[in-house]
Amino acid sequence: DNEPPRVTLVARPGRSSRDELPGEPTPYSPYGVVLGGGDPGEIPAVAEGRAGVQDEGSQLVAVALAAATVDGPDRRWLDLCAGPGGKAALLAALADQRGAGLVAAERQEHRARLVQRALRDAPGTIGIVTSDGTAAPFTAATFDRVLVDAPCTGLGALRRRPEARWRRRADDLLSLVLLQRRLLSAALDLTRPGGVVLYATCSPVLSETRGVVASVLETRSDVRLEDARALLPDVPDCEGPVPGTIQLWPHRHGTDAMFLALLRRTV
Repeated sequence: DNEPPRVTLVARPGRSSRDELPGEPTPYSPYGVVLGGGDPGEIPAVAEGRAGVQDEGSQLVAVALAAATVDGPDRRWLDLCAGPGGKAALLAALADQRGAGLVAAERQEHRARLVQRALRDAPGTIGIVTSDGTAAPFTAATFDRVLVDAPCTGLGALRRRPEARWRRRADDLLSLVLLQRRLLSAALDLTRPGGVVLYATCSPVLSETRGVVASVLETRSDVRLEDARALLPDVPDCEGPVPGTIQLWPHRHGTDAMFLALLRRTV
């Protein structure tokens, strides 16, 4: 966490390819490259919004959700906490390749504007909504895939935000965990039976990962936890704190410390 992260780019499929981005291919994401140096904004694909700057761990969240199987139709995808828009942009590109579309929701207006910028002219985008994810204005049980990249302590990205060591307090956890539980439960309500929800946090703190997943599973009989590791078979040594979940680490994978759990709505 004391080593500065390298700049990683993502090619948004259908809009750009990894071959047109300068740098070395990322080891796990099929869409990323590690930039050797220079200003990313001067790269044409980035300047035009066909590619972007995105940590490989963040890319893998979108890759994992897209790789999950769903029972039945696969047309409506939702990013419930979309700001600032990096995962949404990659998900929209992946959805478009399958004839699906993405709805992006974000509560904070300034972050919603960042989502709009990230998704400008992006095929596969159904719409961008400024809305509280815990009470989103969508019909229940209508989405096939939902991403909950929940607000968290962000302690998995200390390489990028070292000030969080002093800014974050243990007291922050209670309000964040309660919000994370509400967001995950709301996402499951919006998912149709046979569809999937990917819960992700940029935090390895157990109360934000294992605790949230366990709490939701205990209170719902219409959900089961599935093996997220099968979605990223090329990523080694990534067993999370709950069997079947994924925990990425800076020192093992060169990514931010992203946590991923895959839940399926059963009824």
